[in-house]
Amino acid sequence: MKNTLLLFAFLGVFSLSSQVISPEDDGLVPKGDIHYSNTRVIPYPFLRQDDMMWATRHWERIYVQEKLNHPLYYPVSALPDRKSMFDVLKDAILLEGSIVEVFRDDLFELPLSTQEVEEIIIRIDTIRDPDDPSVVLAIDSIELKAPNVVAWELKSDWYFDKQRGEMRNRILGLSPVVKDPATGEVYNIFWIWFPDARQALATNIAYNPDNNTRRLTFDQIMQMRYFNSVVYKEDNVYDRTIDDYKQNRPMEQLLESKRVRESLRNYEHDLWQF
Repeated sequence: MKNTLLLFAFLGVFSLSSQVISPEDDGLVPKGDIHYSNTRVIPYPFLRQDDMMWATRHWERIYVQEKLNHPLYYPVSALPDRKSMFDVLKDAILLEGSIVEVFRDDLFELPLSTQEVEEIIIRIDTIRDPDDPSVVLAIDSIELKAPNVVAWELKSDWYFDKQRGEMRNRILGLSPVVKDPATGEVYNIFWIWFPDARQALATNIAYNPDNNTRRLTFDQIMQMRYFNSVVYKEDNVYDRTIDDYKQNRPMEQLLESKRVRESLRNYEHDLWQF
């Protein structure tokens, strides 16, 4: 028994001493042992139509200036180990081709090709001579980058699963809201079908302010709803946003958004009987 313990101790010391790291690893653990790039997308649980006894649809806006939402915005310039969510999605569409379900609006009826997305992100601005429009004075390239993102918009469904006895949320669409560097206009550039973007989001990490050794992927952040958002529209018979019926009243819009959230929580709470 004593010899067996000594053998295991020797093997443990040998295994510890055999771990070799290099300056390229930039850490205490070799990069080859970190499997963020091979993260598997966790599939959604099977949902029977009869088990979804109630559902509603929300449109939310995530402002990246809020401290809790900073992992979705920073770094504004890509680092060797991580980049912003805008750069992740942009590279997945334009360079990798892993995201193909991109649309003009949140109805997902007008698809965009890769070339059309590139023309939206990188715009060519031609300056002509005011006296002779046929004369081109300069050609400028205006590109939308991570610092131009001011918010993210989500389209998601909340539903109560009576089989599991819980309220669940599934994101349907994701859209970056940018501020145009030339005109200052704030607008949505396109909508991404979220299930098609999960693989790209699951293989890229964001900064975890609570634990640097347990970083979260962007897919985990979205699935766990590790962000703060404001509801700007709830599915309704008029198909109108909160701003449509509470115009020029920011405080009432915020209170209405909180009321929508509170009614969702109360609905789940009232389903239980004690």
